[in-house]
Amino acid sequence: MLLLASALGGCAATQSVTADTTDYDLYRRTRTATSSEARLRASFDYLERAPDGRWRPEVKAWFDRAEPLYWERMQTSVGGLRAYLATLPRGPHGKLAAERVLEQRAGARMDQARDRELLDDALSVEQRLADADQMRKTVVRELGEWTARLATIPSFGKPTSELPHETIHHYRVLEPVARCADERCKKTLALPYAIPDGKRLSARKALLDVELGLYRGNVVRARLAGPELWSRLYECSDRTPVRADDAQARTEAIARAVQIVESALGPRFAEASCQREAVSPWVLERECRGVRIRMQAALTPETDDEITVEPVQQP
Repeated sequence: MLLLASALGGCAATQSVTADTTDYDLYRRTRTATSSEARLRASFDYLERAPDGRWRPEVKAWFDRAEPLYWERMQTSVGGLRAYLATLPRGPHGKLAAERVLEQRAGARMDQARDRELLDDALSVEQRLADADQMRKTVVRELGEWTARLATIPSFGKPTSELPHETIHHYRVLEPVARCADERCKKTLALPYAIPDGKRLSARKALLDVELGLYRGNVVRARLAGPELWSRLYECSDRTPVRADDAQARTEAIARAVQIVESALGPRFAEASCQREAVSPWVLERECRGVRIRMQAALTPETDDEITVEPVQQP
């Protein structure tokens, strides 16, 4: 009897010893873990590897309480989601955590793509604005330079070959080259530009004819002309659209064009002795050194704005 009692008492004391060694080792890790993450990891490992383990009810009860609280804390950030996956990659919320991380990555890529697209759009708009500004400057520069060239022709009454070399180069060599027929040579410049019109750029074009009138092959007259040229010049200099039916805007455009032409003529024609009273349809007139320069605003849509340059005494 004493031996039997001793044997029964020993069974209770040595339960952990007689239990499956792997089962006990797994359970021991859940009890010796030094952090909540380590205990969660050890508990999940026990539940996976010891489905019939002696301590399963105890481990499962703790895990079922701790895991939801851990997920609630970790799911609020990408870093937390990644921490959950590192702790419980196959845990109850492992698939959801992985999906959310992928969503966050996709969202970040979309944000980056959107940022790049916005940056590209901004750069594109900036480039278009810069290009438009350069085109407008080109229109003003071309008209100013041709005004100055024709106003200072020293060879009225002589063949076109006697024109200054720089004028010949721009007139006969640079595209589009001048064409001559019936005692007239003409070079037509089609100058594109754009101006802000509301929230967009409105494309326009300025047409500029550079003409030389001939008599028996000799230059006797020069002319710059184009449809609504002064309105186009105003749009390029002031970036303000001018409608054909807006009389006030047209008046302002003519006044601005007169200023630009006066600047192009320079001091050579700014002297008091050169100035003449402009009588309609002329809006500017200068006469000195044997040359008369007149600037005209078209009176009808069918006619052109123009500048004419001719010797005071026709040869």
